[in-house]
Amino acid sequence: MHIAICDDNIADRKQLERLLKRESDKRNAVSGVLYVDSYGHPQNLLKNSMQYDVFFIDICRTEGLTGVDVVNSLTSLGNCSPVIMCSSICNYHEAPLPERALFLDKPIKVEALSAVLDAAQKIKDSSEPVIELREDKGTCYVTEPDILYGIEENRHLTITLKNGRKVILNTTASNFFSQVENYSSFFSPNIRTIVNGRHVRHIRLFTLTMCDGAQFKCFGRILSYAKQIYADLAAER
Repeated sequence: MHIAICDDNIADRKQLERLLKRESDKRNAVSGVLYVDSYGHPQNLLKNSMQYDVFFIDICRTEGLTGVDVVNSLTSLGNCSPVIMCSSICNYHEAPLPERALFLDKPIKVEALSAVLDAAQKIKDSSEPVIELREDKGTCYVTEPDILYGIEENRHLTITLKNGRKVILNTTASNFFSQVENYSSFFSPNIRTIVNGRHVRHIRLFTLTMCDGAQFKCFGRILSYAKQIYADLAAER
């Protein structure tokens, strides 16, 4: 598990590092090592937040920023990992926070730390993995059901999302398919197109019609595969 500490109190930050090191030693044989990075200011964390599975947050001494602001920034970046709010000067228990928020009071007790890490692991294990879509102007993160289809043109792949947004990637359809091939819902009716079978409205003759009305030709073994995916996902609709 990769953990980020974001705390503007250096003494508290160092203490939590020590406690997590001891916790990592205890968990190593069962659930693996805890890898921990520490940040004294949120701006450094937010530059590369997607690598972390869990966040410990307490921002009370930085002018113009709160721990809730940090959580909101993580959410806007697409990070839905559990956040553990460490209450000291700030009491986060009544703050407007997402469901993935957990709470830990300072001074931190070993038993409470162990329990909140177990709770964070459960949230992480039950959460849906995200897919990275990297444009020239930035990166967004979506889940598998968010993607309708992708069409390649001139070595750019335009991904159409369920909400109608189009994301243009500097990659090919085949390269992107290698990124999502572990999801059984995706398939390629041709070498320049990727389709999410979850959003196929119907299949007639040799044509797939998507929920937004887009149509793609499909033949042979790929057509048979598309029909099988459509049937498998029908129960989820």
